[in-house]
This record gives sequence, C-alpha cells and structure tokens, in this order.
Amino acid sequence: MEWHGEWTPTRLIATVLAISVTWNIIGNLFLPSAAYIPANLVIAAVLVVIARRAGLNRMQLGLARVDLGRGVVIGLASFLLIGLVIGLGLVVPALEEVFQDDSVGDASDFDRWFVPLVRIPLGTAVYEEVVFRSVLLGAFLVTMRRTWHAVAVTSVLFGLWHIVPAIESAGDGAVAVVGAVVGTVFVTALGGVLFGVLRTWSRSVVAPILAHTATNSLAFLAALLAIEVLD
Repeated sequence: MEWHGEWTPTRLIATVLAISVTWNIIGNLFLPSAAYIPANLVIAAVLVVIARRAGLNRMQLGLARVDLGRGVVIGLASFLLIGLVIGLGLVVPALEEVFQDDSVGDASDFDRWFVPLVRIPLGTAVYEEVVFRSVLLGAFLVTMRRTWHAVAVTSVLFGLWHIVPAIESAGDGAVAVVGAVVGTVFVTALGGVLFGVLRTWSRSVVAPILAHTATNSLAFLAALLAIEVLD
C-alpha cells in the first residue's frame, strides 16, 4: 500500500497511541460520567479519520460494507457463546466469587441497566475496538509479515491500556495494587487475542465489538443477577 504524504506506519501508530493514552488518562481520572459516551465516540471517529488520511482503506480498518454481514454473523455467534459460558458460570458454585462485584451492587437503579445496555456497548466496546482492532490492528497488519504478530502486539497494548482503571479499582496497599494490575493486564490481553482473532477472521470490526459487548455487559448483568437472585 502507499502511505499518504509524510505518513508512515510508525507515525500513524505513534499518533494513535499518543492520542489514546492521553485520552485514557483524562477519561479515567477527570472526565465527567455524562461525557463518557459522546467523548469516546468522537475520539474514535477522529482516529478513523486520521488512519484514512494516513492511507489505510476501509477494508484494512475492518469497516468495509462488503464484510459487514460476515462480521454481524460471527459477532452474534460469539455473543451467544460468551453468554452461554457466563450463564454456566453462574450455576457453578466454585465460580461464585467471579461474579461478586461491589461496584455493581453499589450502582443506582438507573445505572444497573444503563451501564450494560448503553454505556458499555457504545462508550467502551465501540471505542476500544475502533482503537485496537480497527486502527492499530489495521496498521500492524499491513506492516507485519504474520497476522498473529499483529494480533499479539495489539493484545499486549490492550492489556496495558487497562493499567489505570486497574489501579483505580485496586484495594489498599502496594500488594493489592500490583496484584490488580498484573491480573487485569493478563486477562484483558487474553481478551484482546480473542477480539483480534474475531477481527481477522471476520474481516470486520463489528465482530469484536459484539464480543466485547457480550464479555462486559453480560458479566455486569450476571453480577447483578448474582446479587439480586442468587444471594
């Protein structure tokens, strides 16, 4: 492919990471909750525009209309599979602690439904998948020889992306913080591998968006169900 003007793969990746990391810190530490969804969607759109101006086309970004149907089918299949796994986890006594989440229990009646049905799909899944599986993975795929290399790198970056929220949610003490960060980075990096595979298999960013939504939203609803019904 030909990069436009002075754009290079390194410059595009560095630009996207700089904007995303800066916004991640601002969003987690200073952004009002009401601005979370619109602000993230705007940043996602800006990153797509930057990638297009740099030279990536819609297909390379996983945004081609021709792949939309395939992305929806694979995404919905993964959504159902993830839902089945989470549902089975609810009825296994040994996994009860997995669904114990104080933040869910402390959420208002409004947030208990707004978060999984609106905030997570639009503010989290769409935004993060555009950053990592559309723009960054698209850039790495055209510069690396092997697809799995690109998936691996973006998955590690995705894991590191969650350091700030991990610190925020950690308990008191250095050990608790380190444990929360290591655990969160590891789990989210594994999730990044799944989302990356779905993106490359389906050729559409829609598939990982649906899988990401299922992972976060259904886990939230499962925790809510565990609190309201199973306790």
